[in-house]
Amino acid sequence: MPCRAVLTILLATLAVPAWAGGGAFHYDARMAFLKAGELALNLSRFGEQYEVTGEFQTSRAMSTYYTWNGVFAATGIWHMDGPVTKAYLARSSGKDDDLKIVLNTENEARLLDSPDGEFETIEKPAGNDLISALFFSPSCYKGGVVHDGEDAYQLKLRTSRTRTMGGGGDYYKGEVIDCDYDVRDHKDRKRRVIVSLADVGDTTVAVQLRAKIPVLPDAVFRLRMPLVTQTPRPVFAAQ
Repeated sequence: MPCRAVLTILLATLAVPAWAGGGAFHYDARMAFLKAGELALNLSRFGEQYEVTGEFQTSRAMSTYYTWNGVFAATGIWHMDGPVTKAYLARSSGKDDDLKIVLNTENEARLLDSPDGEFETIEKPAGNDLISALFFSPSCYKGGVVHDGEDAYQLKLRTSRTRTMGGGGDYYKGEVIDCDYDVRDHKDRKRRVIVSLADVGDTTVAVQLRAKIPVLPDAVFRLRMPLVTQTPRPVFAAQ
């Protein structure tokens, strides 16, 4: 059963709130001159509820060195400060067709770590899922912790500033807020991530995310423009 269907059934509600915003956002991922892949995100907001679904596909050029493909979905409550995750689901595979599925609900976290394995209960990571927190917070994320379903990451905001981004070609250009974070993982490895937020349509969204990786070139996600038109659809109602 597709990840989106599992999450919809799991968190189905009795009523369909009014459409409150969202959209479809497509990003190119690059490392230096190499196109690394594509990230597609869809945000739907109905009343106080929200859903984010997404997919990442590694490019053919990048697959020579590294492959990671995945689909994911998150749902929760939309507060004034941004999304608060209530459930999260991710399914990923790598170059050797290894499979991993992680499912977070309000009460527990479950992990399938191989195609031949069984789901096991793991410690539920703290914070909001990193896609909701970094891509769709209306301002620099203040929660301090994010997760990928399995592991938690500590975030510390270094600085924030407003600037004008030059888009060029098919990418966003205009005023942005740069949120510059130190990120620390569960192995105490430190990274720097800079998220550039802007108002696009009726949504504040990351128009660029730059991850600084020691030794390697920066990994950069840039929002393609114009946006793909998305038809509002109640994703939370029982089917």
